Amino acid sequence: MMRAQLSPATINGALVRQRGPIDSPSHVEVKVRHEPHRGGAVVIPIQPALDRRKKKLRDASDTEDILKVKAFLAGDESAFEFLFEKYRQRVYGISFRFVRNREDALEVAQEVFLRVYQALEKFKTDSKFFTWLYRITVNRSIDFTRSRKSRPLHGMEESAMEALGKPTARRAPAQAPVEYAREQELRENLQQAISSLSDKHQVVFVLHTSEDLSYKEIAEVVGCNVGTVMSRLFYARKKLQESLSSMGYRPS
Repeated sequence: MMRAQLSPATINGALVRQRGPIDSPSHVEVKVRHEPHRGGAVVIPIQPALDRRKKKLRDASDTEDILKVKAFLAGDESAFEFLFEKYRQRVYGISFRFVRNREDALEVAQEVFLRVYQALEKFKTDSKFFTWLYRITVNRSIDFTRSRKSRPLHGMEESAMEALGKPTARRAPAQAPVEYAREQELRENLQQAISSLSDKHQVVFVLHTSEDLSYKEIAEVVGCNVGTVMSRLFYARKKLQESLSSMGYRPS
C-alpha cells in the first residue's frame, strides 16, 4: 500500500500551523475548591464515571474511529488526517500536563502521532482507538519527563501559562486580587503535589480529573483492572491532601 510520507517535520508543521486551538489543553489541569468559609479547606474532587449520555456519544465516537482506521489501512490517507484533527488537542493537552512546557509538549505530540502512523497496522480494531492513543501518549510523556528535565515555568509563553491556570496580561482575574492570588498559589502548590506522585498514581489522577475518563477507560489505557484504578485514585487524592496540609491548607 502506498502512503504519503509522514515525517516529524510534517506533523510538527501541522501542529504549529494550527496551534491556536491547541495552545492550551481543553480542560483546566485540576479543578479544586478553596473554601475560606471553612477555614481554608481544600476540596480535591474525584469526578464520577461518565453518565449514560456521554457513554452513547463515546460509543458512537469509537465506531467512527474504527471505521477511519480501517479506511486508512485500505489506503485512504485522509482517514488519518481525520484522526489527527480529532485527537491532536487531546494528545497535546495530556503531554502538556506531564512535561509542563509548550515546546516539549509539541515535541511529544509530534512523536506520538508519528508512532501511531507507523504502528497503525498493528492496532487491533476490536479495541478502542482512543485508549490505544492515550496509552502511547502517556507512556511517551512519562519517558520524556524521565529523560529530560522540563524547562522552568518562568519565561513560558502566555498560552502555556494560561494552560497552567497562571495569570497573564491577556486574562485579568475576575475576582478580587487577594483571592485570585490565593487561588493561583493553590494551583501552583497542587501542581507541585501532583508532580510528586508516582507515575502510576499521577496518570490515573490526570486522566480522571482532567480528561474525564471513566474507571473502565482508565483501566484500558494503563492496562490494569477497575479496582486498581479506584485504589490508585483514592491513594492519589489522599497523598495530595496530605501534601497540601503540609503546606498549610486544611483538607475538607
